[in-house]
Amino acid sequence: MISRRSFLAGATAAGAALGLGACASSPASGPNVVSYWGLGAADKDKDDQVIAAFKKTDAGKNAEIYVDQVPSSGVADMSQIITAVRGGSAPDLWMMDRFNAVQNASIGLLESIDDLIEKYEDVSPEEFKSQWIQFSIDELSYEGKLYGLPTTTDARGLLYNEDVLKDAGVDLDLFDWKNHVITWDELSDACEKIVKIDKRGNYERFGFAPWLSEGWPYTWGFGLDAQAYDNAASTVTLDSPQWESVYQLYADWAEKYPYASVDAFFATYQPPNAPPSQTAMFSGHLGIDTTGPWQISANEKYAPKLPLKFTYLPVAREGDSTYTWSGGGSLVVPTGANMTKTLWEFMKFYAGLEGQSIVVPQFGNLPTNLKAITQKKYNPKAELFRTMLPNSTCRPPLPVGSAMWDALTSTKSSVALGSSTPGQAVKTNQARIGPKMELFEGFKMPDTYGKPSPVPGS
Repeated sequence: MISRRSFLAGATAAGAALGLGACASSPASGPNVVSYWGLGAADKDKDDQVIAAFKKTDAGKNAEIYVDQVPSSGVADMSQIITAVRGGSAPDLWMMDRFNAVQNASIGLLESIDDLIEKYEDVSPEEFKSQWIQFSIDELSYEGKLYGLPTTTDARGLLYNEDVLKDAGVDLDLFDWKNHVITWDELSDACEKIVKIDKRGNYERFGFAPWLSEGWPYTWGFGLDAQAYDNAASTVTLDSPQWESVYQLYADWAEKYPYASVDAFFATYQPPNAPPSQTAMFSGHLGIDTTGPWQISANEKYAPKLPLKFTYLPVAREGDSTYTWSGGGSLVVPTGANMTKTLWEFMKFYAGLEGQSIVVPQFGNLPTNLKAITQKKYNPKAELFRTMLPNSTCRPPLPVGSAMWDALTSTKSSVALGSSTPGQAVKTNQARIGPKMELFEGFKMPDTYGKPSPVPGS
């Protein structure tokens, strides 16, 4: 049986094989110097704005912030930071997807920031953490310690084109989020009306499929009470009847709308590597999709005249509670960082009201800082998604989170393609992830995980 030590050593070796050099700017260490892996080249201007604002404060007037825009390697690929930490070339601060926090903390890649809070703040870590929405703190917590500060967040809902729905004779009141939450049956009926098939039997207009875009197993799992982990028993629960119902949803939809036919539709109207302006939704060929608030800026830029609107994710029965999940970024401190007061002040500024007020409205996402939420420091067109936050949650903060995501996604595709049944899919997922999680015997997620996250004014 593989040991936890050999499992982690293997992960380290895999990362080291790829290699990564030190920060390009290679700053000399000092009490006011912070090396920072930022948002990425496309968003360098946002980092620059926050840094400029920070340097105008008393805490930041002598700060030297050296930024490298290190490109992301994806949700599950941590080879860059593994290599940098092991080689002693990691930055002091890193903008990281929150979803990776627990896994990275579990293999020693991140420093806990509890000591920084206790050293530089006049409140306890618990009181300090209360400034941010709870699920974003849960996602950065491992074995009772905090490993970063949350920055942006989001939520998931349905995007629809009013023109397409009107032309198909769909009742638009079903999609009015202020007065109604659409059910799966109502969504199915609407899609039947939207679909158009040409003389060759190909879709020339399509309604919706649950495996498209943000239609991840977690997306529907949260609405079907599919729990990935039993915290009380410390066991993975990916083979439950609820998880089987998630995959049955994919199977039922694929039986009605074959995966290959849907794939051919997108190959025609939204081919791979098409420019962002060329989508099936923007061209009027797709009626409904699963997405989030980040889509607002694309709508405004590429289809400003289209009546594109959002609503809640579908529920099983009328009257059921709404659901969604939220991801987002965070600032973390890689192991071996120069943990100075300047680093802490910059980290706190960026993730606090000031930094989020600068960055979040430009992204089109939502804040995690409660003051930034109540002061509406976000695109006003994202208000629906803001209403989702109190009932939202994050993906389960587990040390095998990335492996679990990959397993769920892989079997989603196999069920939609018809190469696996829902029952086979959940057994496969359990078999892949259960033994990995056994390496972390007795692991507990935060007690607050999965519970409502109060937001003042909601």
